[in-house]
Amino acid sequence: MPSPMDVDDVLAEILLRLPPLPSALPQASLVCTRWRRLVTDPDFLRRFRAHHWKPLGVFLTSFPSGREDFSFSFISDPGDSIRHESFSMPPVRAGDDDYTWVFLGCRHGRVLLISRTRHGYGHGRQMLVWNPVAGEHYLLHVPHFLLDRHWSSVQGAVICASSHNHKGPFKVVLVWNGSHSVHACVYSSETGEWGDVSTAVQRESGLIAESGFIVVGFWNVLVGNSLYWLLFGIGGQLHILEFDLDSQDLAVTEVRLPPDVYAKHRGLYLTTLSNGGGLTLVVMSANLRAQLWERTPDFDGTARWMLGGTIELDKLLSLRPWFPECRAILGVQGDDNVMIVSTYRGVFMVHLESMQFEKIFEANPFSDGGTIHPFTTLYAPGAC
Repeated sequence: MPSPMDVDDVLAEILLRLPPLPSALPQASLVCTRWRRLVTDPDFLRRFRAHHWKPLGVFLTSFPSGREDFSFSFISDPGDSIRHESFSMPPVRAGDDDYTWVFLGCRHGRVLLISRTRHGYGHGRQMLVWNPVAGEHYLLHVPHFLLDRHWSSVQGAVICASSHNHKGPFKVVLVWNGSHSVHACVYSSETGEWGDVSTAVQRESGLIAESGFIVVGFWNVLVGNSLYWLLFGIGGQLHILEFDLDSQDLAVTEVRLPPDVYAKHRGLYLTTLSNGGGLTLVVMSANLRAQLWERTPDFDGTARWMLGGTIELDKLLSLRPWFPECRAILGVQGDDNVMIVSTYRGVFMVHLESMQFEKIFEANPFSDGGTIHPFTTLYAPGAC
């Protein structure tokens, strides 16, 4: 007679093949306690997302004439429950005519935008959290301590408050830099308020550049209950910014790699490619080869980076950049290890974990630069 563990393993393999539709996992969770336990398990959800790696679609953003343009293109069949017109930008003004909405990212079925002046020298007073599938949007006021200040680098992330339920409560994490410090603050939709500011300062976190210009990277990745960004301009060294969502502690650590690793790199990206979904730094070269550096704890508890392998995208269907000097990586979704690559054969979406790929555009859709943002929505059961 098979053990309960064996039955769970077989059942999990069956449930893994459910279609990634809004009703699939919630309905499965209602069958019995065992099914609910399986489909709400974090490891199962990670495997489910990897199995159904293709996003629902992609947002394309560009910035011609000082105003950011948005468009959306479906990649997967949305089914009858999702309307195409739902992905048109909500009719919400970013402010007066001097302001426009700027894309900060998307996660768990929501999109985060912030108002910004067209000339790019300051942010406005509003943020927008938009749920296209649910047809909902929420207008937030920028924290008062950011008003009337020209921070050089303001980035953000939106996440589900719990259970990855895209219709439940959410949090917005905002990060920005000072001259020798980095700050973070969290908005909760449950309280309707911004929390206290967390700060990592030069003396405590090793921000060693006295005249350096700290810049928070655009892309972020969620690992466990922490968000990570790359930090540039700190004494010529690469650093990582970590924000713990539970403790709301902010930490900055240096990425200690051999000097030649960074030489002539064509992009640095954070993913979850290591075993178990841990933090991985992808160092991209001009020939579309990527080194994977995995963060592991050392014997003294400090972070150590080990080379975990190399991905040769250039050998995958001869995916070469149109020109070696052109920007080949148009977008990354580090949570799901999806990369958007522009090549002479078109624009491809590549799942770095399985090395599956799919052409999404016959040619680069941008003439003057732009970014592609994979949009996913995880239909996990359970109320937040």
